Amino acid sequence: MFQDKNIPFACDNQIITIGRMKGNISPGDRIFKVSNRVLSDETRFTYSGKEIKKVKLNCKITVKNGTPISVFVKPDKEYEHYKNVSVTLNSKVIPIEAINSPITKERIINQFSKTSDTPFEFSKIDIDLDENLYIPKISALNSIRREVLSKLEELVCLKFTRVPIQVKPKTFEEKPHGDIKLSLYLTVLNDTYDYSKLENVDRVYIPLKYFASAKYKTCIKDINNKFDTYIYMPSILTPNYSNIYGNIVNEALENYNISGFVSSNVSALFDMKKNEYKKYDFIVGYGMNIFNDYSINELSRIGVDTVTLSPELNKSDILKIHSNIDKELIVYGRLKLMSTKYCFLGESNLCYPTCKVRCKLDSKYYLKDRMGFKFRVIPDNSQTVTSIYNSKILSIDFKDLNIDYARVDILDENISEINHVINTIRNKKHFKGQDYTSGHISRNV
Repeated sequence: MFQDKNIPFACDNQIITIGRMKGNISPGDRIFKVSNRVLSDETRFTYSGKEIKKVKLNCKITVKNGTPISVFVKPDKEYEHYKNVSVTLNSKVIPIEAINSPITKERIINQFSKTSDTPFEFSKIDIDLDENLYIPKISALNSIRREVLSKLEELVCLKFTRVPIQVKPKTFEEKPHGDIKLSLYLTVLNDTYDYSKLENVDRVYIPLKYFASAKYKTCIKDINNKFDTYIYMPSILTPNYSNIYGNIVNEALENYNISGFVSSNVSALFDMKKNEYKKYDFIVGYGMNIFNDYSINELSRIGVDTVTLSPELNKSDILKIHSNIDKELIVYGRLKLMSTKYCFLGESNLCYPTCKVRCKLDSKYYLKDRMGFKFRVIPDNSQTVTSIYNSKILSIDFKDLNIDYARVDILDENISEINHVINTIRNKKHFKGQDYTSGHISRNV
């Protein structure tokens, strides 16, 4: 209100009174305007789907007694794509002599000017009209207008007829495949386990965060002394962590015999492909969504040694993929469904404002859906990133696939269970039952 009068809007620096408002509001509080109806209505037109830039047309309409109405339309200037384009339309509408209220030029112009939903507008309309004529249905003028504009649009579109280009598919080299080797990804490292008891593994992937903790030094050494060890780079690098992860990597390279890196995103891959790391093997994780030969070819060109195929591929798609570098496929494990920059346990465990790392205790956390399925939740306090894993364990039959490495992802399994999984995979068998899923291997993407 302004001076006891309701007003639809206020001007700059105008002191007004606002009616009843709810909330924790006190005199003197600052008010911020977050929306503007007038501005919103003006801008809505720009994304409404209607044409904004109009092609201006000249039009001549001939209305004679006993003769069908004819219309001639052409652009009022030489537009790039409208050169030598014009339309003449002879309609089926025949005017008759008027008893009263004859049609006027103004009425015809008014009906023909309604072009709001088209890419056209009339800049000039000439009317050749006999006196004392009547058009039986005024809506017929609308139909004539729509028809003549449609024909004009069709003529212009014909200029853009595309000729299909015959592209010969590129062929890619396929390297010979020997016996399938086994990769083991330890998603969670347990400092109470004796990892030296692991058997029949060719290489082991350890998440980067464990190299930053002295608590896991013995575990890593046991693994490193027995197997080719790779640093599994985070799929998400928060700004704070990105400032220190390079130091963690360099320290790990000094203390252990590291064979290479597993990277799941492009930025981390190119960051690690610096000169000081060129001597190491590089594996692309499944987070890069490798679906075809072209992706593999590009990654091979920049020096990647192994690609992990997307778990969304089916058997037919995998058999069609060719590669001159090693191909790896996850054949066992709970797949990560998503990562979120949020700690689900922070408030429930009363971790705020200081984190006491209660999530590192033996307790296991899940999200339970309406069907009763439990999705494993693993917090990462080093970056405040929470990962959510599938409720079922992926286990697929891979014996007929043209891969070089079968990857096993371990989450909660102990050493005995891990060795059992490894032996099962080595025998080219897979697990079945209500706790397991074959994923997309028998489906379409």
